[in-house]
Order: sequence, then C-alpha cells, then structure tokens
Amino acid sequence: MTELLEGEKILKKTAPHPLSFWPYYVFFAYYIIVSALIILNYDSIINSISGSLVKFLGDLGVMLVFLVLWWLLIIIPAAIYSVLKISWRWLIIYTIIGIVGTYWTLKLNATVFDLLYLTIGIAFFGIVLTEIYRRGHEYIITNHRVITRQGFLGFAERDIFYSRIVDVFLLQGVLGRVFNYGTIIPITAAGIGTGEDVATVTVGIGVKEKLPASDVGVGTAIHGSKGVRVPRGRSSFILYGIPDPEEVHKVITENIQKKEPTTYLARQVELLEKLTGEKKDEE
Repeated sequence: MTELLEGEKILKKTAPHPLSFWPYYVFFAYYIIVSALIILNYDSIINSISGSLVKFLGDLGVMLVFLVLWWLLIIIPAAIYSVLKISWRWLIIYTIIGIVGTYWTLKLNATVFDLLYLTIGIAFFGIVLTEIYRRGHEYIITNHRVITRQGFLGFAERDIFYSRIVDVFLLQGVLGRVFNYGTIIPITAAGIGTGEDVATVTVGIGVKEKLPASDVGVGTAIHGSKGVRVPRGRSSFILYGIPDPEEVHKVITENIQKKEPTTYLARQVELLEKLTGEKKDEE
C-alpha cells in the first residue's frame, strides 16, 4: 500500500502490458518449439546420424553427436540474446544447464529424450517466471510524483518528484504502435534514466624478433572510442511497456508544467488578481 503525502492524490495506476516482455517469451518459446520438433522427427534424425561418419562408433557415436547438437541448440540462442541484452547471465545459465545435462547423460545414463524434456521444462519455467516478474511491477502517477515499484524476489521502489524531472522520453516500437503500449523514461538532473552506448576500436601493430638469449617484441596500438547518452533504465526504475503511453505521458508533462516556477508564479498572480477583484466588488 502506497503512503501518500499531504495533499497528494493518485491520478493513474498502471503496469507493463502483457506484450511488453515479448522478447523473453520468444526466447523461451524457441527452446520449446525446437525441442518438440526434434522429438517428433527423432527417427529420421537418428537414421541420418547412423549413416554418417560416426557409424563406426555405434550408439556412443550417435549419443555424442546428439550431445553436440543439443549444446548448439541451447548455447547459440543464449549467446545471441546475451549480446543483444548486454548481459552475460543468459549464456552463463545455459552453459550451466549444458554441463548438468552432459553429466546427466554420460554418468547417469540419461537419454536424448530426457535432455529435450529438460530443455522444454526449463523453458516453461522461464515463461512462468517472466510472467510473475511482469506482474510484480506497479507504476503510480500522482499529482506530486511518479512512483515505480517492483516486487519479485526482492523489492525496489523509486520516487521521482516532478520538480526533479528535466526531460521525459516516450519510446514505442512497431508492436507498441500496433497494440498501444510503450515505455516512458523520466530523466533527472543527476542523469538517472540514461545509459551510454559506446563503440570502441583498437588497432595494433607488433613486431617480434628472436635473439639468442630472448625474444624481443615491439608494438604500438591506437585506441579510440565514441559514446552517446541514450534514455535507458531497468523496468523497476522507469515506466516500462505501459498501456496508453501517450495519455500517461500527457499527465506527467502537465504536472511537470505545474511545478515550473513561472507557471507557479502565474497562478499566484492570477489568484491574487481574483481576490483583489472580489474585494473591489464588495466595496
């Protein structure tokens, strides 16, 4: 339950749209679909492997080839997703899963079907966790501030008072435009709500000469980088993938305007003129 300040009232409550976390659902759905296709076409795959170069190894060769294919199945998407999300945890998690699956197969005599069912089970579990994580977000817009809350394994809350917001970004992708959802990122003077994309290039030249007593190397390198500040933030610190983002954006910007010193003074002058006029009418 959010404790409101004196004179504060809630203008709108919202949460991430169900489609806002679609990359995670697609990521896990890939493992389910590909594993199911392998199970359905198991016999034809076995016949192809049995007639290949591993034929002389017998059942062991077939199992080793399947292990390699399974590793490729789980590692390649995890590596790509880690690069896109700039987070190596996905690659680390699926590397651990691969090690556990390999041990399970070679030491505990698990079958190919066991590995595929394991992959499907983990993917279903990932979809469920993603949905629980999405539902753990809550965003509250009041007449004084924007409150972002996220409760999953832990709890995080951020209060952004309108007087501290210097800019507001509204981001929508193709799906967001179609299904009317998007992300709003309030930027503060301290830079909270932004990240940096950096491109780095390094060029090096080296020469190595072998002398009787030792190897001597001489080299030079040129390093350059270029960065740009972009609006970015964790889903617990921004209004991530919310429905009707333009309406929420309008509410926030209107309240920011009300907190502007010039707007506040204009309202005070207008109120003073109104009171002065009422007194003159009474006289």
